[in-house]
Amino acid sequence: MKGIVLAGGYAKRLWPLTVDTPKPLLPIGDGFIIDYIVAKLRALDLEEIIISTNKRFEEKFVEWIKKRGYAEIRVIPEPSKSEEEKLGPIRALQLIIGESGPDDYFITAGDNLFSLDLRCMLDFYNQVSSAVIALYEVERKEDAKKYACVIVDDENLIRRFEEKPESPPCCLVSTGIYALPWRCISRIGEYLAGGNPPDPMGRFICWLSETEKVYGLRFSGYWYDIGSIESYRAAFETFKGVGYSSYR
Repeated sequence: MKGIVLAGGYAKRLWPLTVDTPKPLLPIGDGFIIDYIVAKLRALDLEEIIISTNKRFEEKFVEWIKKRGYAEIRVIPEPSKSEEEKLGPIRALQLIIGESGPDDYFITAGDNLFSLDLRCMLDFYNQVSSAVIALYEVERKEDAKKYACVIVDDENLIRRFEEKPESPPCCLVSTGIYALPWRCISRIGEYLAGGNPPDPMGRFICWLSETEKVYGLRFSGYWYDIGSIESYRAAFETFKGVGYSSYR
């Protein structure tokens, strides 16, 4: 299994912080956002971890990898240099699997900070032998409007997946953390050929859940989706004094 960190966006909602710095490389705790994400992924003993970014920020991540000395991490950039040119995460994944080859993939958004132990998610993935996404209960339905709402049955099988609903049916949302077997992720080409949108990633998961078994794994604790200055400040305060080297 290989890991992928989706870091291809330009994070305009966080300008000026992200004008010249990719969101995952914003400071937090004693490192950067991506340090904490990668610490979670490295606990899985993956074959390699791929940073999916763009040409504009490629060198920033290459420098970070060199500084950390991570031999098992590499960057695969998509060709865009601006928001208007970007491929979207689904096309970026198509590029990655075309280069990296057939395998199962553990994928997470590059702006996620979460309490979920990915080793527990991997155990569940191995039990069900199918796609698994991580789910979190937000406090209000108003908050759920910003995400993909998910309804699961008693066996945690996804029965409904709705991206940014006007009237959320629940407060359980997708967190941008996915474990996908090759038989699922290899269908990205089929998905795109059908004229489906390359962004957001939830569109592919919704499409996939209509023809494949996709499970949801709930977790509690905390989840920071860093999409605004306010959410970044909240995470920054929470992670003061937290070292990424011991973060699992």
